[in-house]
Amino acid sequence: MKLLFTTLIVCITFFSASFSQRVIGYYPQWVQTNLTPENIDSDIITHVIHAFAWPDNDGNILSYDNMMSEAITNKIHQDGGKILLSFGGWGNSWGFSSSTLSEDSRSVFINNIISTCENYGYDGVDIDWEHPSNSVEKNNLNDFIVELKAAFNNRHPDWLISMAIPISDWSGQHYDLEYLSQYIDFFNAMTYDFHGSWSNHSGHNAPLYPSPINDQDGSVSTGINYLINVRNIPAEKVNMGLAFYGKEYNSSNINQSFSGEVLTKIYSEYAPLINNGWDYYWDFLGQVPFLINSTQNKIITIEDSISISLKCQYARQNNLGGMMIWALSYDYVGGNQLLINSIKKNYLTIDDKLNPEEYSIELKNYPNPFNSNTIIDFYITNDSKVDLKIFDIMGNLVRNLVSDRMPVGLKKINWDGTNNNREDVAAGVYFYQLIVNETLFSNKMVYLK
Repeated sequence: MKLLFTTLIVCITFFSASFSQRVIGYYPQWVQTNLTPENIDSDIITHVIHAFAWPDNDGNILSYDNMMSEAITNKIHQDGGKILLSFGGWGNSWGFSSSTLSEDSRSVFINNIISTCENYGYDGVDIDWEHPSNSVEKNNLNDFIVELKAAFNNRHPDWLISMAIPISDWSGQHYDLEYLSQYIDFFNAMTYDFHGSWSNHSGHNAPLYPSPINDQDGSVSTGINYLINVRNIPAEKVNMGLAFYGKEYNSSNINQSFSGEVLTKIYSEYAPLINNGWDYYWDFLGQVPFLINSTQNKIITIEDSISISLKCQYARQNNLGGMMIWALSYDYVGGNQLLINSIKKNYLTIDDKLNPEEYSIELKNYPNPFNSNTIIDFYITNDSKVDLKIFDIMGNLVRNLVSDRMPVGLKKINWDGTNNNREDVAAGVYFYQLIVNETLFSNKMVYLK
């Protein structure tokens, strides 16, 4: 198994439950038959965003056929959640420019929004204009949001306004985000689609950190930094986007050249492929997995419960306001939703797994450097699933040390400098990766001879 690498040492910071814990789930019309409102887990999803409606050039409201019904909104309300109606989306934003062009056109559009939300029982709106393209549209969007907020305050002061936003100047230069943050309740950061058919290499869909390390296409962390530190949106108003889908490339490996069409694969499509003709790899730089089918010369960039857990930890550490999912049902496999459950375990719930007493925060080995044997130790307070692996500096899997459930206590695992075939390995730098109940830690060590 080949993986990319980094010297990153994963340090876990633990927080109290005082921060906002929004989990936003986009619910597009085309998944409604696969995931009915009854199957949306209200213990995890705090806000459902129903997608999509959109304005025509005259501010009238259009939507997909058979999309909206009071049965859907009533079910969400019965379960204690909120549901917003999303306007726009990729390919559906053509009417925004003329519908927000003047005070009169905005008034028509806003009145139609309110009537639609009243008729079907929505709790507000999500604005997904992709994207304003000049300064005139930027200013008109500002005026539209101010007037929409005022109309809501007059008639439905409890209604919410959220906004889906890009995470770089490439698409975001004509949004006045700092100004809009006065009126928007929360922003849904589209921290995905960093690579695709437009890229010059087969990169990850949503790497937590840039991979390669100086990749100009960006990452989740660079996108969040852009929104908070460049565009001055308060962190508590930013929801990190999670992509429950990946990209399939005709390529031999990650970050290589590719040919032909790039396909979108949702989680329920690629999950059954793992170890079924497709080998699983982990990118230490991006902190995300990917699949390779060497026979077909293809790769798929993916998410799994571990990469979602690392994104949840990042959101906690940076005091973000919430997580956003695109899209509900994409991880619905056999009645289970593994990615959503990872959000529950690693973001919503402060359970034993996130208790600082459970693990030795300083995962370490000693001696380090070593010349014959080294001991890797860590501490767990609960019976846990444990995986401990050694990788070389090129990212090759060297040794599987542990893959088993382990009882409570201090663990001391010996590595004698041999690989899985019990052959001596060369002197050099090695990485050890510990996964405990889907929480990942890593560190490095030096083998001397």
